[in-house]
Amino acid sequence: MRGFLSLAVALALGLPAAPAAHAGGPTSVLIVSPESEQTAARYHSDADYSTLMTLLGQPNQGQKERPPSLEAAMHSRQINVTWLAHDMAPWRLDRVFTSDDTTTVWIHTAADLPRTYNGCWHRAQHPAELRALLKKLGVMGPATAGGSPGVAPQQWTTPPAEPEEGQEQEQGQGQEETATGTVTVGKSVSDSATTGWWWALPGLTVGAALALLIRPWATRLPATVTTYWRSGDEGPRQELRDVDDREGGDGWGGGADRP
Repeated sequence: MRGFLSLAVALALGLPAAPAAHAGGPTSVLIVSPESEQTAARYHSDADYSTLMTLLGQPNQGQKERPPSLEAAMHSRQINVTWLAHDMAPWRLDRVFTSDDTTTVWIHTAADLPRTYNGCWHRAQHPAELRALLKKLGVMGPATAGGSPGVAPQQWTTPPAEPEEGQEQEQGQGQEETATGTVTVGKSVSDSATTGWWWALPGLTVGAALALLIRPWATRLPATVTTYWRSGDEGPRQELRDVDDREGGDGWGGGADRP
């Protein structure tokens, strides 16, 4: 009876601290038991949702390094509790180790997803109530032949640094780890061939626009100029021949009377 009273008090104190869905917190939770291949899910409007969050405790509490007393619990059943924002993006991950000791439940909480899976270890304040809720959710069944022990949390590592604002990221480059060292892989030839052709589009557009603008102006030019452009003959030679014909001459090479 005293345990249930303690749980009621904890729920009353913890519910205000649970992030609401409209405030940017998670909207649903997925509970998975890899060992028994069982799953369960709850929406934020369900009472089990709030109870589970309260029993798992607040994030960023406890210690970063794995406690020595946790070694025995690492071989026990692992329950993965993934909190989802908008029902699809991982928000928080609690890995629960029920332990063979019924009075102890270890929890590893990673609350900075998806940037890093680093988290903190802490004991459940109400292990009996947490076990009872997991059993109610249907994820505490016997192990199956196709089940797995789950992925244990790794040691605390430094998360990758985020790129500074305005810093350009080199595209199409990467690194391959080989037995002899690191090989840098650049852009392929096919990428250059397929990404450079569009630079010619502005020039083609400008050329077409100039052709449309010049055509009406060219039609208003004198016939002599347009004839010169089309024939390609030199103007002065044609003009001398016209003058010679108008005066009745036979040309420089045809008249017998010409000295």
